[in-house]
Amino acid sequence: MVTITALSTREFTPLPLDGRRGFPQSFPVSFDGASYVFTLYVNADPAVLEDGPAFIPLPTDRSHLVVKVERDEEDGSRETVFLRKVVPGLEYETGAIALRFDRQTVASNSLNTAGDFGSVVEGGIARRWA
Repeated sequence: MVTITALSTREFTPLPLDGRRGFPQSFPVSFDGASYVFTLYVNADPAVLEDGPAFIPLPTDRSHLVVKVERDEEDGSRETVFLRKVVPGLEYETGAIALRFDRQTVASNSLNTAGDFGSVVEGGIARRWA
C-alpha cells in the first residue's frame, strides 16, 4: 500500500536520474541495505505531442511521469513495491522507503532516445521511518 503525503522534513538522498539518458530510463539503487531498480517513463496522449511542443507538460490529465520501483529479493526475484504516476510536491511512502519527484521537465525529443535536450527530472529516496 502506498501512502501519499505533503512534503515532510525528511532528508532525501538524490536519485541518479539523468535526462540525457532519455525516457524510458532505468537504473539500480542501493539504499539502506536493500537493492532497488527504478524505471521511469512518460505517458503522454499522442494529442499532446501533435503540436510538437519542445517540452511535455507534466503532470496533466493527459500526460504524466510514471515510476516503477522493484526491490531485489534474496532468491534472485524482484518484487514491485511502487508503480504509479507521480506528482511534484507529493511524498510517497511504500514499504521501508519514501520517494518524491519534485522536478519534472521532459523534452519531447527525450522520448525513446538519449541526448541532451534539456530534460530534468529530480527525485529522492529516504527511509520511511526515522
